[in-house]
Amino acid sequence: MCTMMMKRDLLVAAKTVDTPKTLLTFAYKPTGVNRYGFLYFKMGWQKGVNSGINESGLAVLSSYAGTKLPKSENQDTRGLANELALSRCRTVQEGLHTLETFFTEQPSGVGGTHFLMDAEGGMAVFEHEPHLSTKGQLIQSDYMIRANESLLLQDEEMRLIEWEDRRLRYTQAEMGIKEMSGATWLEEMKKLLSTHLPNDQQQIGSLCIHDFENKGSRSKDLSVHSTETALIIDIKNRRLIYSDGPPCHNQWAALTFNH
Repeated sequence: MCTMMMKRDLLVAAKTVDTPKTLLTFAYKPTGVNRYGFLYFKMGWQKGVNSGINESGLAVLSSYAGTKLPKSENQDTRGLANELALSRCRTVQEGLHTLETFFTEQPSGVGGTHFLMDAEGGMAVFEHEPHLSTKGQLIQSDYMIRANESLLLQDEEMRLIEWEDRRLRYTQAEMGIKEMSGATWLEEMKKLLSTHLPNDQQQIGSLCIHDFENKGSRSKDLSVHSTETALIIDIKNRRLIYSDGPPCHNQWAALTFNH
């Protein structure tokens, strides 16, 4: 469904949103009793939220993770898990524990990869698949990138599906994020999320796509996909920055806790 990334020294997480046409919602859920308020993004078909940041600075992003295992009759609960973590957790350790407990009790019928990052620079990845396998891991590297491939729960058959698209996206993202620094990081991130590979009408490896014939590399929905928006979560300044339309159109807006 997307290309996701985190960079520790910048306290930033980001993703593209590759999807068939759907309603996009960017909003704020206020603080409640024993609950953090949070800024969030979701798609029209989702229960819960796709990605967001809460008042304490915990960011959670998620995306589809494919599997060749038999189909599950369970509902897609990924967004509900994200919402629970954002409302209750301050650190990535708390977030990992919350996700693990949630998916043990309410396994999702769709596999997922979740990125977590907190205000202290903690980073973690959590993955699950529809048949109760889950795995979480704290990340010690300076950055983390994911282009729909499994990071923790390896499935060799799924890794080979449109592998070239995933490999090229990872390479583009790594080249960009490794050099990203200083006062220009936000403009560099916007440019990275807008990347089109030249001279490739099939758009294999492009981070930003338009009417892309998805064959399994971006989501389980084998229909035409486009990058309908991109998200940049600025943890230091508690902002959810998003593109109004494809990121290559360079029309950006932001949600903050100051409204």
